[in-house]
Amino acid sequence: MTIEDAIAKDFVAILFVTFLFGGGALWLIVATVSDQWRKYRVASANAALKRSMVEKGFRADEIIRVLNAGPTAED
Repeated sequence: MTIEDAIAKDFVAILFVTFLFGGGALWLIVATVSDQWRKYRVASANAALKRSMVEKGFRADEIIRVLNAGPTAED
């Protein structure tokens, strides 16, 4: 029996094992990349907000108050 015959015979099992382990790895990669991209976008938005507030003459305590303001637990 050649390797081609073995692959043709057990093709479904080979695909199952490949997708079982490969799918989990792909899921982890996509989740990690998307989480890091979200963190980057949040940091960029905060930096742009800080920069615009400094340009408009806001004081440091006002900037901190704005950055710490957010939805409350009731929202």
